[in-house]
Amino acid sequence: MSVILDEHSWAERALRAQELGSRPFDTLTRIARYYMDEGYTKQKTKKLLETFMYQCDPVISIPKWTDIINGAISTAAKREAVHIDSIGISSTELERISGLATSQLKRLAFTLLCLSKYWDIVGKSSGHWVNSKDSDIMKMANIVTSIRRQSEMFGILRSNGMIGFSKKVDNTNVCVLFGDSNPAEMHITDFRNLGYQYLKHYGGPYFECQNCGIVTKYNDPVKKKNQKYCKQCAAEVTVRNNVNSVMRIREASRRKSV
Repeated sequence: MSVILDEHSWAERALRAQELGSRPFDTLTRIARYYMDEGYTKQKTKKLLETFMYQCDPVISIPKWTDIINGAISTAAKREAVHIDSIGISSTELERISGLATSQLKRLAFTLLCLSKYWDIVGKSSGHWVNSKDSDIMKMANIVTSIRRQSEMFGILRSNGMIGFSKKVDNTNVCVLFGDSNPAEMHITDFRNLGYQYLKHYGGPYFECQNCGIVTKYNDPVKKKNQKYCKQCAAEVTVRNNVNSVMRIREASRRKSV
């Protein structure tokens, strides 16, 4: 499941937007948790989820989604919603990361550190274990590389004494060994594009979209001051502005004809 620091706010946005998103199970689970935290029974929550799905897609076949809906409700019932203001990263932690040889290693170590602190809070423990899939970790770290190279990077971090692995053969979780509780230099409030956030902190050509909040790379670093939106939001804003412009023209024309 993707990492969200304020699941109730996230669920409210999904309900307003009436969108299942690219991970429907995650969406349904968080909305189910939101409703159950509001005091709704599992049966009432199920009906509310079905209503939400009809809002997302009026021709959707609910019977085909029954197992997924029930699974989302069961998963949601296992814990309360996550409410985290921010994840703090200290200067000493950043110094340890900066000593690594490559940008990819730095982004991976930074991402693992952020995740370990997240899972410590969610799991109410201090084990510093990362319970996320490797594919999700790489996506958050903005790393695209082969499985072999991924394994090599984990091995390098282990050799540097920064992470450890479980002794259980079938457990692929990673334990982060270099975290501390010193005053924070960075405050992480969004786990999308953690790798870009790390690079931005050190002056890289990255910015925070004024619409969706994601940190992304400037289309043109030379003209970076003029860019306010990520590519997806820029397209949406352009369409919205065009529609508003047409509506204003129509309204002006209507008034003239009256």
